[in-house]
Amino acid sequence: MPTIPLNSPEVQYLAERDYRLRHLMQHIGALEYSRPESAFHSLAHSIIEQMLSMKAGRAIESRLRGLCDGDYTPEQIVKISAKEIKSCGMSLRKAQNLKTLAEHALNNDLEALAVLPDAEVYNELIQLPGIGKWTCDMFLLFYLGRPDILPIDDGALRQAFEWLYGVPIISKEVQSVVCSLWRPYSSTAARYLYRALNVGLVKEFGQSDVLWS
Repeated sequence: MPTIPLNSPEVQYLAERDYRLRHLMQHIGALEYSRPESAFHSLAHSIIEQMLSMKAGRAIESRLRGLCDGDYTPEQIVKISAKEIKSCGMSLRKAQNLKTLAEHALNNDLEALAVLPDAEVYNELIQLPGIGKWTCDMFLLFYLGRPDILPIDDGALRQAFEWLYGVPIISKEVQSVVCSLWRPYSSTAARYLYRALNVGLVKEFGQSDVLWS
């Protein structure tokens, strides 16, 4: 499993520039994370989870895997109808978008996106229905592992950021003052903010002051 140790260049760089983030990273420690099993699964997961909680998205994926005899590969998805996919708990539009993605994956090598610059990955993916900036951000961050992705449109990141800094990340002034400190390692900062939310720090401690009190 990939791990970001506290003595990694990116963590040390961020720790020197942002004391709040430094305390959060020290509190969490080395950050282990998993990678989606394929480019198709990464994009499909984002399509499924759009506008849903992580728990709801996982439940739908579990039902979809059951419908597809254990795994929802492009080959399996094109064989079943959008109506069958919808029965797993998603909207018909999402089901249709998932089928379009599967058809695209069978005719194009999604893994080849790994050699393209960030901007070209965006340009390639947003041509597909159901894929916008948020999905591209998730793909670049969690599948391709690009180092400088900051998905400011993501509700979970917004929640964790406001907990840690007491201000909204959507503010242009905040982005220029705080988020600019993270470049070129915004992805590592984002991963630690997501982890703070996922392990319950944001819920358990209403104020992030607990990290340095």
